Amino acid sequence: MFNTLSLEQLRQRGTLKWTTFDQDVLPLWVAETDFDTCPAVVESVQNAVNLQQFGYPSNSNKLADALTAWCATRYNWEINPAWVHDLPDVLKGIEVSINHFTVAGSAIILPTPAYMPFYDVLEVTGRKINQVPMIFEDGRYSFDLVAIEEAFANGAGGLIVCNPYNPLGATFTAEELQSLAQLAQKYEARIISDEIHAPLTLDEAHIPTASVSDTAAEVTITITATSKGWNTPGLKCAQLILHNERDEKTWKKINSLRSHGASTLGIAASIGAYEKGGEWLDTEIEYLRKNRQFLLDNLGQAIPGIGFNKPQATYLAWLDFSEVEGLNDQDPAAYLLEHARVALNPGLPFGPGGENHARLNFGTSQEILEEFLDRTRTAFSSSPTKNEFIYL
Repeated sequence: MFNTLSLEQLRQRGTLKWTTFDQDVLPLWVAETDFDTCPAVVESVQNAVNLQQFGYPSNSNKLADALTAWCATRYNWEINPAWVHDLPDVLKGIEVSINHFTVAGSAIILPTPAYMPFYDVLEVTGRKINQVPMIFEDGRYSFDLVAIEEAFANGAGGLIVCNPYNPLGATFTAEELQSLAQLAQKYEARIISDEIHAPLTLDEAHIPTASVSDTAAEVTITITATSKGWNTPGLKCAQLILHNERDEKTWKKINSLRSHGASTLGIAASIGAYEKGGEWLDTEIEYLRKNRQFLLDNLGQAIPGIGFNKPQATYLAWLDFSEVEGLNDQDPAAYLLEHARVALNPGLPFGPGGENHARLNFGTSQEILEEFLDRTRTAFSSSPTKNEFIYL
């Protein structure tokens, strides 16, 4: 199920991950997985195709009900299905949230390194970006609450939180999320919480930002999707969750060109994932844990000096090349593409904190990860007798 697709089969999928680079390049970059699709998702989409459901989505509450049940079961989080709204993708949800739920023209706080398209959304919305680097201490990443409060005090109207955090693979405690909510409330600002990776926490259950307190529910807008957990980004369906009557009233005033757009097949896939895809997801998570451990055990032998902080969620590894010799001042991702024919995401587009870093997608087969290690080992001409891994 998770180790069955050959390189040729993956290329035949024709998706962005496998068609951007030459065929001799091993693509471990964009956040797509290389697994067989969850049978429940395939069944739901196939049923919709058999029924020729190619028109506009219905007004059914089935997706909202499926997500509501999922949140209750997986996160012990009660949401109101009447306040769940479908959109084509999470980025559209962030754009709508900025435009309609934050003070017009106000700056938006963006913790960094940040998922690259967040910068695009902020450019499209015409907002000033207030970048606040994450703090790394005692082996984990956390928010710089002092800098965030300063930004709010200077007029920032919103904060984008990626929970779980792409590219760092970090999760957050209820106390950390509550601290953010209290700051947003204090300065009458909003939190926009991207929870697209919520299904993929690898150690502890996901804690939704809006779930930690009444204050958090008042200030937070949540956007999620099945895109990462079940690899459905091309089907175009996300869910925006509101948490109070005031926001629901605002939503009803938004022009439908901005507040709609999910695809009929995407809705079918999402319902299948939430209603029947839990057991499959658990198996996927177990496989990702094994891949994570495989990298922890072997990456330092392939790239001496590499830094790798154990991700708590997602299938994305944030690699630190600052102590790696032999790069000759070249960007790590560019070096690996040239010398190992491996494609990672370069760190610089993630903003401050991305220097000397690259993002690796380990949502693939162990066979492909072994090939990645073989190629990088050769590229760095290193065959150490001991693991020269730096635990961050």
